[in-house]
Amino acid sequence: MKGTKYQFQMASEFDEMTGVEVVRLTDNKGIYDRPYFTTPQFSQDGKYTLFVSDFTGTSKIKNPNAPAIGKVGFGELFLLELENGIALQVTQGEAIKMGHGAHAMMAPNGKKAYYYSNEYLKEVDLKTLESRELMWIPFSYNFHSLSMTNDCRYLAFSLVEEVTLVTAKFANPLSEAAPGARERFFKEPSSLVIRYDLQENFAEVVFGGHHRITHTSLKPDDGNLMLFCHDGPWHLVQRMWTARVSTDEIRPLIIQQHNLEGVVHEFFTPNGRIGAQYSYRYKPDMPFFMFADIFVDFDGSNEERFYYPYLRPGHVSVNNNGTLGVGDRAMLSADMRNSERFVSLIDYNRETHKAEVSLLCAHDTSGKKSAHVHPVFTPDGSHIIYSSDKEGALNIYMVEVKRNKALKNFKMALQSHCC
Repeated sequence: MKGTKYQFQMASEFDEMTGVEVVRLTDNKGIYDRPYFTTPQFSQDGKYTLFVSDFTGTSKIKNPNAPAIGKVGFGELFLLELENGIALQVTQGEAIKMGHGAHAMMAPNGKKAYYYSNEYLKEVDLKTLESRELMWIPFSYNFHSLSMTNDCRYLAFSLVEEVTLVTAKFANPLSEAAPGARERFFKEPSSLVIRYDLQENFAEVVFGGHHRITHTSLKPDDGNLMLFCHDGPWHLVQRMWTARVSTDEIRPLIIQQHNLEGVVHEFFTPNGRIGAQYSYRYKPDMPFFMFADIFVDFDGSNEERFYYPYLRPGHVSVNNNGTLGVGDRAMLSADMRNSERFVSLIDYNRETHKAEVSLLCAHDTSGKKSAHVHPVFTPDGSHIIYSSDKEGALNIYMVEVKRNKALKNFKMALQSHCC
């Protein structure tokens, strides 16, 4: 129940390839779903993070017919102490979506958390555990992408109209990243980008359109500037867009050549730059052969591209100073098999403009959409938190960033019994 503390039986092992210690923070007895990797999820001091879980059995859904309920269920919100595996239950009787990133977020100052449950956007005080409703959201809309400014004044998110999909029922969840994505794109669901002013208790629509709009983010140090994406088949959309709220300016960012360039997984870096993952080919009938991470200022200036020699990692995020990245694939050579099994570190070499990949540890998740790894750095950059269902349930793991132990080439990986 709310206010109860649970002591998880943490476990650790040493990665068989690199020797780094990997700590399981949860106890493999339920689903422990973290926020999406672009969502604020740590306290300022890095001691706490959030997750949503169903292990207490107290979650209650008010409208069982709501179509936008989570892919793997729903649960309560918990505050997890990273050092000792103690989880504090901070909600009671809520229905917070789990699967591909829980619909919850921690304020950057660590004092409050925000979540979507039972048709309401809500706030909970992490000290008193008192909660309040901020905004009603019809269940006919899917809720996406919580974000917040560093001063804790503005929240942002997107709402996407729920549409019935026929093709999703026939998709293979292990091989298709977003079942029904093409059908959803052509049905043109209505979407809204919303900014909520917590100081004035006021919500405003920043943008609306007939695209599936997700990955909504606020620039950490400026609540007037926002980033969002048109989600859909990579070759049919102009992916990244920026919004300047005060002037209603909406502009495309990194303008793509359709059928030739793909952009995914955009995010604001801690220092306010915009990062994204990029793919390119010369002709529409060719496979991709060029991959890079792009970093650019909000206005499109000072663009940097760091090129990978092989297939790029997925779901990349960066540390506070933007010098090191982390991703959920480590392709060390053109013929390396099973590269998707590993958590990678990425050095951004500004002299050569190369993204230099090394292998930190195996995550061994199943690859299901509900069990994405989504690795992120802790605020001080010393550790990486990620998710995996390798032990059966979706658990949360932590590994120390030890660059001297990470493997940088395929020969070293072979010598360590890789692949």
